[in-house]
Amino acid sequence: MGIWKFTCFSLLLGFFQSSFSEFTGGAELNVAVEEGTVIYINTSAGINTQCEVCISQECQSSVILRNNTSLKFSCSQPEDLFTVQIIRDNGELSLDTSKSKEHHVFQKFNRTFTWILKSSVMAVYLLVRSPGLRQIQPTDSCPDKHVYTITSKNVSVGRFCQNGTITGVNVINDGKLSLEVTGGQPVDMNDFGVIHGFDEYSLAVIDVCLPEKSSILDFFTPNPFPENAAIEWNFDVPHEYYIDFHIISYTVPTCLQPEKIPKMRYNRRNKKFLLKPLDVTQPLAENGYITLSIKNCNMSRSDPPLEDLMVHFQISARERTTVQCKGNLPENQTLQIRVMKKDPKSPCVLKRNEMDLDAMDTVTIASGDYYDIESFDCNKDELELTVNQTRECKEWRNCASTTFNITFDYKDCIPGVLKMMTWHLHGPQNSSVELQSPTRLRYCLPEDECNSNLLLNVSHDNSGITVGQFCPKGTIEKIQIRESKIAVTASVTSFNDWNLETELFLAYSFTQDISEHYIFTVAPKMDNPTVLATPAWPSGMKPSSNVSWIINMEPQLKSNLKFMNVSQPKCTEVQTNIAVQTIVPQVIVYSAKKDENINDILVLESFYLNMTNCKSPTGSFRAMMEITLQSNKNTFLGIILSIVGVVIITAVVISIVLRKKKRNKTPPVSNYNPNAFLPGLHGIPKSQEEEEDPHTYCYIDESQVYSHLLKNEAENKQCKDDSGPPLPDRPVRKGESLVTKGSGMVDNELYGYTQGQSTTSGSPKSPIKTSEDEACETSLCVREESP
Repeated sequence: MGIWKFTCFSLLLGFFQSSFSEFTGGAELNVAVEEGTVIYINTSAGINTQCEVCISQECQSSVILRNNTSLKFSCSQPEDLFTVQIIRDNGELSLDTSKSKEHHVFQKFNRTFTWILKSSVMAVYLLVRSPGLRQIQPTDSCPDKHVYTITSKNVSVGRFCQNGTITGVNVINDGKLSLEVTGGQPVDMNDFGVIHGFDEYSLAVIDVCLPEKSSILDFFTPNPFPENAAIEWNFDVPHEYYIDFHIISYTVPTCLQPEKIPKMRYNRRNKKFLLKPLDVTQPLAENGYITLSIKNCNMSRSDPPLEDLMVHFQISARERTTVQCKGNLPENQTLQIRVMKKDPKSPCVLKRNEMDLDAMDTVTIASGDYYDIESFDCNKDELELTVNQTRECKEWRNCASTTFNITFDYKDCIPGVLKMMTWHLHGPQNSSVELQSPTRLRYCLPEDECNSNLLLNVSHDNSGITVGQFCPKGTIEKIQIRESKIAVTASVTSFNDWNLETELFLAYSFTQDISEHYIFTVAPKMDNPTVLATPAWPSGMKPSSNVSWIINMEPQLKSNLKFMNVSQPKCTEVQTNIAVQTIVPQVIVYSAKKDENINDILVLESFYLNMTNCKSPTGSFRAMMEITLQSNKNTFLGIILSIVGVVIITAVVISIVLRKKKRNKTPPVSNYNPNAFLPGLHGIPKSQEEEEDPHTYCYIDESQVYSHLLKNEAENKQCKDDSGPPLPDRPVRKGESLVTKGSGMVDNELYGYTQGQSTTSGSPKSPIKTSEDEACETSLCVREESP
């Protein structure tokens, strides 16, 4: 760039001295033309007239004046038919407007004043003093009837009005500044200056200084836009103000090299440049000093000719509230955080980091990343956070049961409201996953509304197969899935909540492989019916898959199982199966296969509900059920009678002990009776001998009944050999008597009930049918002979 020289002149409005007089049949003007000035008088474009301008009796449709001249028009109102163009070439860095007084000789004419801009270097910089210029469409006019045109290398850079933000224009040498003034308007033009220019490679460089107030400005590329030519805009944005770029309309030529199709190029100081095609969103929320440029390509020739390059873009500037978050996401967090705009059309602007120009609808960071997130004019509900966290356990010794909250506990600055969080639970190979909730869960079917703003979705992690959607506060105590990798997603159904609920949490653990694909442990309630559905409802189950529900009920209750919606597929081999089986004893009470009517059933105790899909179904296998609990009065009465029976037996034993102390004459003899009874449940059955001899009576010797407590193991060998296998201990449940705690046989026979449970070694297998009479029932009867 050469050394700048600055020359500023006052406005030149009178290039000549003239006098004007009107006479009958025409008009006469005396024009004085200064050195370096040329005046063109032409008929207006598109007008066919007989009126002529005459000099020394020589008349024609147009004249060129370089010296003082006397003019005569052949019509009385030549201002309606002729235009006047006054061109001044003052030499290098000269904009000679020293004679600013405008004479009235051409004031009625539409006139154009043009100044040639020259410099000893390759470019000229035109200074535009306050109030500046603003660009308009090629066909638009200005309110004050003053329109400026700037030309570079015989190409129009653009048309401008006064009172704008353009403070300077750099053009190729021998550029031009023109002012068009409508006839009858006095001249009132800006003050300009000329200095040496720079950057001779662009057709023009336009400097824009934005005011400290909100504004919307339009800009246009040259029309026509020459091949391989470039134009550039420099935007100086005030502190705390930001501008958005929007393309309003555009046309692109057919380029000889398609890869060189014109694009918008954005540069910021100390920042990476950005190329943006014309058909995508342009940069938003930019501040500081920004340069925008576009270059045309070598165009393909065709007949008829194709469209030229044309771009109309707009910038909007305003103050913005800014939030910036910087930090490092630790590698041990195993997190992926996604910040996303809720509404892409919102004025909220989101950026990945300060080095990027491009605004984004979504910003993603992962563990180990350094992040720098900027948000502009974003309310707290306009940005949504979705979080993914992986919890992996590869070795069994490290797979202890773990609880986790449905909350995002990363405390550093991350903009947005937590909308969704997904845990990817990965266990050892061939393991199963158990999920439990202290508040329990309930099915949330697509046609239902959740009673909470929180919704849980459980699915297979790799395949994306859905297990189901669940709400808090239900009847499902446990979910077991034969899959080592699952995903649990918690989401907010209403955005009125600013965050996920914190009360609900889940516990997960990895166990040995289970027999079924899915097992749900359910404890229905009396107040509301419990709805069950096959996995992935309303879609069907996978081929050859099975599911079990363990339905645990209190002893005094019974359940009505209603099949509301069952879809049976066509199977090629083994048919589908639906079975209901009591837990203790394990007896199938209902079974339905393909083409059988599905009936509602009444179950008097805790039970399994098992379903199996066939191998290659045509159609889907799915089912929806409803469980309604009812009071089981007969069972409740049996429990009361059993307790009363235990009390009576205890009293009889005590009485016999007292009688034994008084009698030691005849030693008692014990006989084993395989037909045992449980007191309070079946009454006291009579033996065959008693039926034959009503005078024979029995009494129970406590030393024989409780021999296992009084004698050693060898002496009780016979009793052990005759007893059935013990049932597992279980905790006392509501409604049970403490006297039955720890006694598997009494528990079994007295209540007819045992809770179904799964352990870390697996879940209850599909039960095997047994008889109710297989329990070990024993009593001891001592016959006393008459003396």
